Amino acid sequence: MLLAVWSLSAFLLEIPSGAWADLLDRRRVLVASGVVYVAAFATWMLWPSFWGFLLGFVLWSCSDALHSGTWEAYLFEQLSARGRPHRYARVKARAESVALVVMALAIAAAAPLHQVGGYALVGAASLGVAVLHVGVTLLLPPPVRGGIPGPAEPRSPAHETSPRAVAPAPDPGPADRTPHGWASTLREGVAQARAAGPVRRVLLGYAAVVTLVGFDEYFPLLLADDGAPVGRVALAMAGIVLLEALGTALSDRVALLTGGRHAALVLLAGALLALGAAGSGWLGAGSLGLGYALASSLYVAGDARLQHAIGQTSRTRATITSVAGVAGEVGFLVTLATVGLLTLRLELTPVVAGAALVLAVPAALAAWRMPAGAAADGPGDAAADG
Repeated sequence: MLLAVWSLSAFLLEIPSGAWADLLDRRRVLVASGVVYVAAFATWMLWPSFWGFLLGFVLWSCSDALHSGTWEAYLFEQLSARGRPHRYARVKARAESVALVVMALAIAAAAPLHQVGGYALVGAASLGVAVLHVGVTLLLPPPVRGGIPGPAEPRSPAHETSPRAVAPAPDPGPADRTPHGWASTLREGVAQARAAGPVRRVLLGYAAVVTLVGFDEYFPLLLADDGAPVGRVALAMAGIVLLEALGTALSDRVALLTGGRHAALVLLAGALLALGAAGSGWLGAGSLGLGYALASSLYVAGDARLQHAIGQTSRTRATITSVAGVAGEVGFLVTLATVGLLTLRLELTPVVAGAALVLAVPAALAAWRMPAGAAADGPGDAAADG
């Protein structure tokens, strides 16, 4: 029930919070997300009961919704304002990879911390890290609206395409940027997500590839069904997280693939997941890890494709990115529903293996039509990097 409430509240808050991020100072929204995250951990520590955990999960989902879309829009605009939008995929890939490695270390540290101080010490350490996260967010550069022309300052095509033409500028503020308010921003962002062909294709492919990423929920069960003891399951899951980090680190290269090569990589991810589910021992676990690493790389690359498909002049970037978050949630629910219904009559192993193969087909078809996540670096880009 707690996870269901968390998922539902995140689903309902995702797009509305994106519209707020397009209205307000995005760094402040990120700080607010961190503060709410701190409140979630504090609630779990101070009120360790069902209702306390329920409130904590709602706060956690609210924090995720405030962060999702806001961070991507903030990062892309910071790079665009410095004439380096082509670096978005690389920066995002490295950031996601580092986050995964840190998460793996945190998981590894949980057991010894619990042995020393129990739930209280683990909770205090988590709360401390959440507070540190807020402090780091406060150190982020001020928001910029680089590359977004104001209504009184039309820009020439040459200005739009020159990587050095856009200089960082302070955020003009909600009054100048969003004259029609939250509801209008929300409608405009959703309308742009539906109307722009490249954006629609990315959203469809994004949701489709999440169906493959969603199989990770069943990895421990698959490994346990294979007869692996708890210790080996833990080691295998740690290895899978490290492979995921490697795949994520390479997602900037995956973002450049289009057409048949992109579709082939999606099919390979589905085949490896199916082989791993049907396999046994370390070979099966390794196949699961490689398939999941590919699926995760495709998933992170989808965000780079989306940011470039939106372009540099959109005033509702965070809202559109939040629409992608909802599309991803829908893809995840497709996986859960498919496996959940089929396992009412069949064993988990053949269900996951078969579902991975079947769901990879529409994901590959959608991937075939997705635009690239960035253009190859040109002379101007190289100069900007120098």
